[in-house]
Amino acid sequence: MSIEELLQQMEDYRNRRERRDHRPQWLRSFIQNAAEVFEPLEHAGRVGFDCQLSDRNWIVTMYLGTTEIIGGPRDGQIDHVSYRIDLCRMTDLFKSVDRLEWYSLSNEHDERFNDATRSLISVVGTVEGEQTVQLEVLGTPPRYVGPGLKNHHTASGGNTPG
Repeated sequence: MSIEELLQQMEDYRNRRERRDHRPQWLRSFIQNAAEVFEPLEHAGRVGFDCQLSDRNWIVTMYLGTTEIIGGPRDGQIDHVSYRIDLCRMTDLFKSVDRLEWYSLSNEHDERFNDATRSLISVVGTVEGEQTVQLEVLGTPPRYVGPGLKNHHTASGGNTPG
């Protein structure tokens, strides 16, 4: 395969990937800005998200992904990354806020989550272009989401993020 063919193949792949993303540009920008509000308290974390269009507005669910330990005595362990969110910065993502709520919910019969309880912050407001968005920030990611990062245990006993 020539360089030109390889470049064309890469361009075609990028175009197909962009066509699959049906989120409007203003929503992609909102998600990118919202991801910057997450502040891991130790180590590093990767922000995950899901978007759904309801009959009234976009619902954006965000969370900080877990880290899987690879190798060593803790091989296979999944660690939750502790983080904080500056609620003032989060509400600044909106032109106006209609609701700001915190929930603590039982997961007794909800198999999507590992923990017995979960918490989430929900903000409903208006963003760029007078669009209404409901932002939900989960305390822990849903169970069906795999680890956001892998931490490889080295032979010297240390860890290297991966």
